[in-house]
Amino acid sequence: MARSRLATGVVAAVASGAALVLAPAAQAAEAPRLQVSRCAADLTAALDSNAAAIDADSVGDTADARTYNLRTLVILARAGLTCSCQLARVHADIITAGTDSIHAAMSNAIGDSAAALNSEDAVEAELTDALEVVRYTEV
Repeated sequence: MARSRLATGVVAAVASGAALVLAPAAQAAEAPRLQVSRCAADLTAALDSNAAAIDADSVGDTADARTYNLRTLVILARAGLTCSCQLARVHADIITAGTDSIHAAMSNAIGDSAAALNSEDAVEAELTDALEVVRYTEV
């Protein structure tokens, strides 16, 4: 009877040890997930907000476009922090995009959709450039 209990104990110990060894191996075998950095996520959010501003300006809705311009500016302020470890080129693109976003908001405040669209197009180009650099450096 003692052998039976000893054998049961050994089997239980081996089974729990195997579970501890195999669990990390099973996790490692899962497909790797692409991690998006906070910086890339903020730049993408700013691009999306700017695209909404462009859409609003395209139909002459300067009030909504101005709101999206200001939202873009807030996201860019956060991106300035989350992208602090990025190359100087990314910082320059963020600052320039912020300046152009302010110009777009001011143009929308006076009802000049054409000037706002020019600034918003510049914001799109700058953010696209910054995002390409961030994605390239994260590889």
